[in-house]
Amino acid sequence: MISQPVRNRSRGVAQVLMTQPVHDASGNIVYVINGQITLEKPNFLGDLAGLKFGKTGYVFITNTNGIVIDSPRKGRILKHVDAEGGHNEATTRAVAGFEGTTDAVNRLGVHALYAFKQTRQTNWIIGTHYPYNEAFADLRRVEQLTSMGALALSLLVGGLALLLLRRQLAPLGRLHEHMLATQAAARYVPLQAEYPPDELGDLARSFDLLMTERQSAREQLEASENYLREVLRHAGDAFVAIDGQARISEWNHQAEVIFGHSREQAMGQSLTELMVPAAMRPGCQAGMAEFLHSGVGPLVGKRREIDALHRDGHTIPVELSIAAMKVGDHFIAHAFLRCISERQAAEERIAASRKLLQDIADNMPSLVARLDSSMRYTFVNAHFQKAFPGRSFIGKAMQEVYDEAEFPIVEPWARKALSGERVTFEKQGGMHSSYSETRFEITYIPDWDADGRVRGFFSMSFDITERKRIENAIAANEAKLRGITDNLPALVAHLDADQRFTFVNGEVREWWGKEPASLIGHTMREMVGEMFYARVQPMLQRALAGERLELESQRTVDGALRDAHSIFAPEFDAEGAVVGVFVMTINITELKTAQRKLALQARVDSLTQLANRVAFNETMPLMLARSKRSGDALAVMYLDIDHFKAINDSLGHAAGDEVLCEFARRLEASVRTTDLVVRLAGDEFVVVLENLSGPEVASAVAQKIVVQVARPVFNVHDQPLSITTSIGIVFHSHTSPPTTPAELLARADGALYAAKAAGRNRFEFAA
Repeated sequence: MISQPVRNRSRGVAQVLMTQPVHDASGNIVYVINGQITLEKPNFLGDLAGLKFGKTGYVFITNTNGIVIDSPRKGRILKHVDAEGGHNEATTRAVAGFEGTTDAVNRLGVHALYAFKQTRQTNWIIGTHYPYNEAFADLRRVEQLTSMGALALSLLVGGLALLLLRRQLAPLGRLHEHMLATQAAARYVPLQAEYPPDELGDLARSFDLLMTERQSAREQLEASENYLREVLRHAGDAFVAIDGQARISEWNHQAEVIFGHSREQAMGQSLTELMVPAAMRPGCQAGMAEFLHSGVGPLVGKRREIDALHRDGHTIPVELSIAAMKVGDHFIAHAFLRCISERQAAEERIAASRKLLQDIADNMPSLVARLDSSMRYTFVNAHFQKAFPGRSFIGKAMQEVYDEAEFPIVEPWARKALSGERVTFEKQGGMHSSYSETRFEITYIPDWDADGRVRGFFSMSFDITERKRIENAIAANEAKLRGITDNLPALVAHLDADQRFTFVNGEVREWWGKEPASLIGHTMREMVGEMFYARVQPMLQRALAGERLELESQRTVDGALRDAHSIFAPEFDAEGAVVGVFVMTINITELKTAQRKLALQARVDSLTQLANRVAFNETMPLMLARSKRSGDALAVMYLDIDHFKAINDSLGHAAGDEVLCEFARRLEASVRTTDLVVRLAGDEFVVVLENLSGPEVASAVAQKIVVQVARPVFNVHDQPLSITTSIGIVFHSHTSPPTTPAELLARADGALYAAKAAGRNRFEFAA
């Protein structure tokens, strides 16, 4: 048999595989020779690959399917003759079965002569391509010479024609002589190295080609026989042959290794005495006699495991395969033997390993099973069988085991496992709806083979009935806890060690406008933003370190400023390690608002709503510090109302209060909103001016105040009053000596007395 051309998968080369049976004299097959030819090697068909007709003619080979087997262009091998485009009518006819010669134009537009011949043992077609112009080049030259000299040489045509004919036929004569000489030669020698570009040259080239191919085939056959001998000598299995007297006629190197006898020691020895244990020899000798006469026996044509005798006297297990061949009146045998000691030991280890795995699976606290790709059970452990007593599983399909109500539940998960996905799901009850209300957690794990294909899956089922009962109890307790915390007037939350929310009560809707579930798993930073988180992060870190802390903060909620009091309490586990933080936040907006009102009232004059002495004492040091830092000057004005005691005495304290309130309004209207206006007591007032460039600015403001107070007149109880004021001023710049608010006030008071002494309704600067 000769195969179709194929490409070797390991080396990627184009090859043709061949087998040749070898028969004995009776026509029985003795053995089969296998070989391969690499099509891309230049010695594939000897000199055929390099054969040329003329300058560009060549030989090629295809099969009857149009696949190129040999071509001068090795890149076309294993491709179709039309794979590169174009069409050649000659090759198409040859593939269809045509044999002989023809002419055609190939796909490149070259007009050529073609000859085709199909081989007998293969479906190969040997073809030759000879360009038309080259084939008839000599004839054309002859035609041209004859036409040009026809008239002048007409009398010599006969003689020249005879001479030309003898000259043209001379190569044919030499070829005939060469053929006769070849018959007696031991090795073929080509006719000549170069051939004339004509028909006789083509004939000589073809003859040399065919004879060279024959010589190459003979050499390849001899090489194959030598190769077969070497293969047997170096085979991995022991090879033993016996002749018609049951004596060893061949003994390779591996037989020497297995049985401990050299080839020289084994050749010619009795097979039974050399290899068969003594207890088995009587039966073996009888069987050998039967085999030598009939060619049959219990081991012929079969692969069996037997014990063979080793040189040191002990037996070794071997795997035996015998082939018989008749020679004359007797049969001879060829046997391959392989020592299987290691394999048997490995099988014992595998059996022990399987038992160990079975013991492990049987003692696992779960139901373990394996199903193949058709969802049939191939293994169940003891717990699985115990859970379903009286049932058989091995070999049964999952659909047979589960009832109609239960199988649709597990089938989609099984399909996912067979597609390569590991799946886990929970299921109520067993394989039948009538089973107890047991809750199972089932995991299907794909079983992959060495090639990465899923050949089945493992099933592991855990009884989680008690766990689900506990989980339900925990869920019920959590529901109670949430019911309690959701009705508390406080935001309650729990964060784990990574500052992720694990619990938030319903008050978060009021505080952050979020649903409690939307916070679970998120960090505090993600929920409150970077600005607020920067304030609470130190508190969280300290709480996670084991410290209980409290924090007051402000946040804008729904456009309104809200005050909050937060408590951070660490959560400790049984070993005393901090595993989280409890956070409780209470809305203290009303309390803080009341506190701010009280603080404001303590710093504001209740009659005039100006800052009072407390506010002055708190603010004045800050203003001095700003003046020193900025380098700008400030001025302190000490004012009172001229003859205010007379107004109180004549009109009453109510009228005096109205005068004080109007005086305060006129003061505020005369200065900037950033300046400080203070009522110290009675009719004594203070004005502090900041960011002054010089004393003249303070003079201008003081003059403005004097004018604003004096006119228009005050209207008190529908009675017009003329009110004036006197002002004492202290100007303080960054170059002035250090001072205190009390010193400045005292100096301004002295300047006030100077203004009163100078006639009132005026201002004076302190010296």
